[in-house]
Amino acid sequence: MPTMPTDTAGSEVPMQALTTERLLLEPLVVAHAPSMFPVLADAAIYRHLDYGQPPSLDYLRDVYGKLELRKSPDGSETWLNWIVCPLGKPPVGFVQATVFSPASAWVAYVLGSAHWGQGYAIEATTAMVGHLGSAWGITRCLATVEVANAPSIRLLERLAFHRAGNEEAEAHDLLPTELLFVRARG
Repeated sequence: MPTMPTDTAGSEVPMQALTTERLLLEPLVVAHAPSMFPVLADAAIYRHLDYGQPPSLDYLRDVYGKLELRKSPDGSETWLNWIVCPLGKPPVGFVQATVFSPASAWVAYVLGSAHWGQGYAIEATTAMVGHLGSAWGITRCLATVEVANAPSIRLLERLAFHRAGNEEAEAHDLLPTELLFVRARG
């Protein structure tokens, strides 16, 4: 079961903001719901996702309230979610990691379509994956992507993810239209 990193005194280290040259990744909290609701209302971002737009701001607040707990209800997963903001500007999307073992995490990213092609996804995901390695000891990241989502496949490949073999992919509960990508470091 994954646990939060601890400091030298053994106290859990709270989730931290991450910064890049152009972005601030803020740990997701319920207070982000009003600024993220318009971003997530963009129908274009759901073309390759297996879920739809949040039906209301109250619904999104409820979801964010659960995610802000940082733990799955059974405690088997740690949920790390960051809101992606260009410096000094409103949010454009989010990146997330689900830590499911001491050294492995599922990762994902979603940006509003108005912000595609600007390098935000690769910059934010690079920062998150680097943080997962340095702060959490994560050496293996997994991501699923729809077969038809060529831009996301290219992004994962640029991030040094490779397509998993059939045996490894079959070990996960993937939809028939999904591919599994893995990034491992020794």
